[in-house]
Amino acid sequence: MSGGNKKLITDDVLVVGDKVDMVTNQGVVYRTMIEDRLADGTFLAGVPNRKGVFMSVGQGDDVYVVFYRESGRYIAQMRVVALETRMNIRYMWLIQRTQAQKNQRREAYRLPIEFEVEIYDIADEMENNLQFDHDNEEVRAKALETVMSRDLSMTGIAIVTRKKYELNDEYLLELYFDRTPISIRSKSINNRSTTALTMTAAVKRCIPWRTGNTFDTGMHFLGATKTMSDNLAKYVLNEQQKQIKRRRRLI
Repeated sequence: MSGGNKKLITDDVLVVGDKVDMVTNQGVVYRTMIEDRLADGTFLAGVPNRKGVFMSVGQGDDVYVVFYRESGRYIAQMRVVALETRMNIRYMWLIQRTQAQKNQRREAYRLPIEFEVEIYDIADEMENNLQFDHDNEEVRAKALETVMSRDLSMTGIAIVTRKKYELNDEYLLELYFDRTPISIRSKSINNRSTTALTMTAAVKRCIPWRTGNTFDTGMHFLGATKTMSDNLAKYVLNEQQKQIKRRRRLI
């Protein structure tokens, strides 16, 4: 089975016998194992099933393969190039489409929290000298999309996006810490903040989230000044303490 000559996952990262998670474009997670690997880098894996129902997959479909090492969690996009059955057992042949991305062990506490985030094309800001006037609808219209955060740390953020973003691409993020979630905000109340924290961030993860219409996108902050880092640290610590107090009141 030929999958091309370029090897993007090295033998010391993903090997035969590895148990992996497979995430479909619909966001469903399955567990399977790498059964074989050819010299050209093509992988063989069993077609997984959940509760007796096999994963729905066809030739040409893309899946995300998630695997783990002591050094971290890795994610790569693979394409199904062929399917076969041996002794009533279903298998799929896979070739790699993206380089395996390592999610570094977190350097800071990850705070689960929801607030609005606007994503801007960094090239647009550089070329057109986009100035962020947060009360200006014309400026906000330049946002690629407005999304909700899932969690935040001093080093990065996880957001739920409608667009699929390419790994390592950089964007400008506007973080509105004091905006309530869109789902519970009253439309009659204009509670848009006039201040936001502007951060440059690089995409480190973008995989289907719950449905095929949204993505779990992880971004790593770049070039943060000491003041920015200090402000993030204070915010995360304060919110963590608030969440702990709320949990204690419920016990």
